[in-house]
Amino acid sequence: MEKTTLSEIRSDLKAKRDTLSLAHEALKLACDKYNKLIIFISIASSLFESAKMSLNWENNYVNLVPIFLSSIVAGISSFIKFKNYSERQETLIQASVILTSTLSKARNATAVSEDILKEYHQALELLEVSLYPDIRRKFLKASQKNLIGIISNEDTYFNVIKTAKHRGNLNEVINNLSDSNSDDLIIGNPSTSEELETGLERRDEIEHNK
Repeated sequence: MEKTTLSEIRSDLKAKRDTLSLAHEALKLACDKYNKLIIFISIASSLFESAKMSLNWENNYVNLVPIFLSSIVAGISSFIKFKNYSERQETLIQASVILTSTLSKARNATAVSEDILKEYHQALELLEVSLYPDIRRKFLKASQKNLIGIISNEDTYFNVIKTAKHRGNLNEVINNLSDSNSDDLIIGNPSTSEELETGLERRDEIEHNK
């Protein structure tokens, strides 16, 4: 679907940028998992060597254990290098920086211009070459779901503030909200009218900047 308005371009860029962030997070978690495994095995190997020297363990099977552990560490290190985790993460970081810059320009723009469209299309191309189609689909779906949840929680939060202002009973509104399905919503506990007014002013500012 072609995006022709600033609002559509901003929303699409936010989703695409978050797609890159989620993909980078998945790669980092996988890389960290293997690095932690290397650390644990290395520590175990050192402890075994210390115990071996202290207890004077000397037989062929005992001598094979450090060799076996070192081989596992070497195999994991080779696997990490084969998967190119560092290079792939760097690619995603660079693409994310460019998408963030394009999003910032779109937010500061007042109308869709040729420059905005050009940078927007370049950002989309960068996303397409940074991730394989099936991986892009997976993380884009998760990114869009997250954005929908954020918007829904934000709207619910400000509706709570407005309702509390009109009813004058914040605790009752919070209790009613707690019984709803907005499990992810985190609500503060403003106890003064000044805090309620601050929340409303923030809501108006956000709506003005959209």
